Amino acid sequence: MSAIVGLFDRTGASLESGTITRMHEQLAHRGPDGGDCMQDGPVAVGHQLLATTPQARDDQPYRDGDLVITADARLDNRAELLSQLPGSLSPASPDSHLLLEAYRQWGTACVEHLIGAFSFAIWDERQPHLFCARDHVGVKPFYYHQTDDTFGFATELKALLTLPSVPGTVEDRRIGDFLTGRLEDQTISYYERLTRLPPAHAMVVTPTSLERWQYWDLDPSKTLSCASDRAYERRFRRTFEKAVRCRLRTTGRIGSELSGGLDSSSVTVVARDLLPESEPLHTFSTIFDEADSSDEREYIDAVTDDPGIVPHMIRPDGTGVLENETEMLTYFDRPPHNTLHFSVWELARRTDEVGVTIALNGVLGDCTANYGLGLLPQLFRTARWRHLWRELQAMGDHFDTPASHIFVRHVLFPLVPDSVRCSYRTYHEKPILEAKANPALNPAFVDRIDLRERYRELAGSQSIRVASTDRLLQYQSLTSERHAANLEAIDLRYGAFGVEPRYPFADKRLLELSLAIPPSQQFRDGWTRALVRRSLADLLPDLVQHRPWKTMMDEAFWNALENDRAAFEHLLEHPGPLAQYLAIDELQATYDRFETDPSGRDARTLWRARSLAAWLEAWPSQSQTLRLEQ
Repeated sequence: MSAIVGLFDRTGASLESGTITRMHEQLAHRGPDGGDCMQDGPVAVGHQLLATTPQARDDQPYRDGDLVITADARLDNRAELLSQLPGSLSPASPDSHLLLEAYRQWGTACVEHLIGAFSFAIWDERQPHLFCARDHVGVKPFYYHQTDDTFGFATELKALLTLPSVPGTVEDRRIGDFLTGRLEDQTISYYERLTRLPPAHAMVVTPTSLERWQYWDLDPSKTLSCASDRAYERRFRRTFEKAVRCRLRTTGRIGSELSGGLDSSSVTVVARDLLPESEPLHTFSTIFDEADSSDEREYIDAVTDDPGIVPHMIRPDGTGVLENETEMLTYFDRPPHNTLHFSVWELARRTDEVGVTIALNGVLGDCTANYGLGLLPQLFRTARWRHLWRELQAMGDHFDTPASHIFVRHVLFPLVPDSVRCSYRTYHEKPILEAKANPALNPAFVDRIDLRERYRELAGSQSIRVASTDRLLQYQSLTSERHAANLEAIDLRYGAFGVEPRYPFADKRLLELSLAIPPSQQFRDGWTRALVRRSLADLLPDLVQHRPWKTMMDEAFWNALENDRAAFEHLLEHPGPLAQYLAIDELQATYDRFETDPSGRDARTLWRARSLAAWLEAWPSQSQTLRLEQ
């Protein structure tokens, strides 16, 4: 959760020192443990340090001969790298030193040898070129800006907005993505000419070229074959424990974001099991007194009923959807995506108040600990009727759902040919965009950016495509382009409070293992996600282990929208720049419907309007101020 910035004058001219300083200062909140800049002719780099590991007290930016590095990195295969790399490295060497030595050893192929979370840039005077990379799933952000003369990069957009060559103009295509809930584009940002480096990508920037490539991908053709069910369980448990243990490497207090669901509970109980008895594990949870259907305290209490866990509860009843919006938008240089932003922002604040520097999180658990539902159409295709019927009946009992409904949704629907789906979507594309995605879209905006075609392309890459096997279905889920946007939002949230989020389910080794495990291990006796339930049976409370459904947060979300009544009334009377994107009369109709009969679609439309309007007021105007200060 440190931060990096950099600038490369591609003409070879020496940089003016104030430019990198302004970029660096924009990210001062991410450097409570120090920061510095280094300039050498046409290149300048900066670093803001949040020290969260025993080896993190390094002097970045770091120069070693003709190489300079700035990195926000946590390497999880340090022992392996130390055994393979020459030189004077030791177990006490900072991760940045290992990265630099790995580059000396393997060149740009060094990223193929790394495991962990990282975002870094290395200036190589010999080439000369700038080598940049982002980790496998996009835990660490990397934004950049390029012209014929300049290349700049940063951990957050706000640092790049200080550059004279950045216009600070809103990228309308990304606004369209946000308003329709399609965040699959991994390169576009909310500002024109500011780009995101996708996860598992690296690039080399020279005075005359920029080459970007994908250095890693999951392989859905690989299959793991173990001798018994118990062998699969041991393999998963061992790998998951390794993923959690790597993320416990810290010098500070450790916390865990605990919702009470299977993912966050699994992370929490394994972390508690691995930590020394003398070291408490702090958990941070949201509970609701005024939204019973959104309250998960019985599951949270079951997990925290352990003397080694110190629970902290957030009660956000009575708050609006953008509580503390002035403070929050100081840090959020993009519209908040999370409909529960009013609660997760307070979770991050409480984490900081308690003195926790590492916050474990169950993100990607749904994808890694696979549901295994692709097994059902496979049983149908291979005419294993009795097995299919047993699973349908068992699942119906566990989830209190008729077996016939499960059959239609999870067996027949996936078997509909893609050609039929595409034809249906093409025929109904207009009502799907307005009636499903966002009924308040301004028609002029839709036409101006050809949003209908963009929506079809982005939605088609995910919603139309149905995998022929469970493994391909899981591959699509694990490689969803939406993960990067979610991780970037969490990064901004915790970055504001000097806390580093860590995600055991995003471990590269665990992703590869999970994808190779047969679906018959993931779905068993009517239970989805059966392998993680079985593997952690001795640690998970029975109430959580056999929990069939996730808790729906609709009631809490709707309450927060209703608590924001004054803000919505002001927005409808004074829409300002929001009117470019939404038809205010339709937005008023949406609000009126929600007042009398709340629905998920209308709630999402109102949330996106509220979030976008707040950001438009705060950031596009602020980006102009950043440039004027130069």
